[in-house]
Amino acid sequence: MAAGRTRVIAVAAAGVALGVSAIVATWPVAPYPGWVWLPIQLPGISFIVSGAVLRWHRPANRIGLVMMVAGFAWYVGDLQLSPAPALFAIGFCLFHVNYAALGHLVLLLPTGTLRSRYERGLVTLLYAAVPITQVPRLIVEYPPVPQGWGEPGRVSWLAAVGSAAMLTLTLLTVPLLVRRWTAAGPLVRREYAPVWMTMLVTAGVVMIYVVTAVLHVPDEVARYLFLLYALGMAVIPASLAAGLLRVWLSRIKVADLVVRLQRGADPGEVRAAMADALSDPALRILFARTDGPGYVDEDGAPANEDDIAGARTLVRPREEVLALLVHDPAVNEHPRLVQAVLAAAALALDNARLLAAQRTQLLELRASRARLVVAADQERRRIQRDLHDGAQHKLLVTAIHLDRARSNPQAADGHLDKAIVQVQEVLGELRALAEGIHPPVLSEQGLQAAADVLAERAPLPVTVRIPGRRWPQHIERAAYFVIAEALSNVYKHAGATQAAVRADQGDGGALRLEITDDGTGGATTEAGRGLRGIEDRVAALGGVLCVHSPPRQGTRISVELPCE
Repeated sequence: MAAGRTRVIAVAAAGVALGVSAIVATWPVAPYPGWVWLPIQLPGISFIVSGAVLRWHRPANRIGLVMMVAGFAWYVGDLQLSPAPALFAIGFCLFHVNYAALGHLVLLLPTGTLRSRYERGLVTLLYAAVPITQVPRLIVEYPPVPQGWGEPGRVSWLAAVGSAAMLTLTLLTVPLLVRRWTAAGPLVRREYAPVWMTMLVTAGVVMIYVVTAVLHVPDEVARYLFLLYALGMAVIPASLAAGLLRVWLSRIKVADLVVRLQRGADPGEVRAAMADALSDPALRILFARTDGPGYVDEDGAPANEDDIAGARTLVRPREEVLALLVHDPAVNEHPRLVQAVLAAAALALDNARLLAAQRTQLLELRASRARLVVAADQERRRIQRDLHDGAQHKLLVTAIHLDRARSNPQAADGHLDKAIVQVQEVLGELRALAEGIHPPVLSEQGLQAAADVLAERAPLPVTVRIPGRRWPQHIERAAYFVIAEALSNVYKHAGATQAAVRADQGDGGALRLEITDDGTGGATTEAGRGLRGIEDRVAALGGVLCVHSPPRQGTRISVELPCE
């Protein structure tokens, strides 16, 4: 890095020395008055110095390098004032190379790279057109009139061809410049707007100059147009420096950002303040979840793949990821500004993350309550359906048999036997229904006995290891629900050959449950209602549910229920 900056300083110093030497050497033989000649000579120094400054601050961006090339190329035309034929030929043939470098610079803005084959081809044509159009003129018109200087003299038809080629390439470049402006974000426009506007004006002057050259307007008019072109070229580096200055001044907004963030930690306000500081209205802030992997937006809603699409910057003031900024790619061009904004907003982002986490928990609590209400309604409908289709129907049949027994004494024994069978079936169904709602063994003997009953009725081997102690009734009911629902999922979906249920006492007297199986795995709380229902029931009691279910490696469901 130090060696590179040393080279930049050396090249800039050499460029300034070249510019000063060119002014001193050409001053006695200059074809224009001093007040015209000096402005014509200044663009080269301006380009070299401004390019060196940009190269110093952004060594990875090629814009500074091309600006320095344009500055050195500006003085190639001065060789036309040399009495040596070889030097004159070089100056004549490469007189327009600075214009080609300017077109190259236009297409590099703002990223410093050419984006397509079309742009690379256009830049190649810009540089190639210079010798291709000038060398034939040197041969045909020899000794030719210096480009842009002196008296009209002899000019061949090749001059019009060169002018037409320059006009065509200019017309091909201008739409790309306009497209860059319309596609740029606010930060890029603020930095490069003066440059682009100056380049458009300069391109207009060039086109007018070319048209006047083709139409053979008076030489005095052509000279003034050339002076305007030189002044425009001198303003371009200054315009770029002004854009950089405006970006530097934008860092002052960091102080305003600190003041705004002191007003509160609302995620929306934090996002708006950072968007203003970075000049990116579309900036999005996604906060890292506090309860697991993933991100949530400022409203607490989980972020999806579309939310994190685009240029991203991780906010990691410590080892832990705090947030993720999704922003305009142009923001990456200003790392110091981004670092300053993130440093100023770190505490506010931390507080906003906690608020977003609270909103996430609130959203999940509301969703959980809604699911519990829906589940309760579905359970009531199931009980109503079971009573209607089972017990009610059989009681109706029992009533019919009793009525027939009363009306036909001879067949009363048969009808009474059938009525007794129906009553016994109704009693069995009611007993099973009552046990499904709340098994008596759970209240009378505790969780261990209730889990043993579930294991005995299971269609596959289930090992139960639960201590014989008692827990609070609401905790035992919740634990029984977890075991029953988890085993039901094993029977229906896991394809397991065996399962196990374990329970012990955790910290603070909490009940810890673990239900495992050797099935296909792949279970998640998002996949079906069973695990989601378990999660809602556990969360309602302040408990924690963890599901570990790698594919083809079985499932382990861990639950901790506080007993306070």
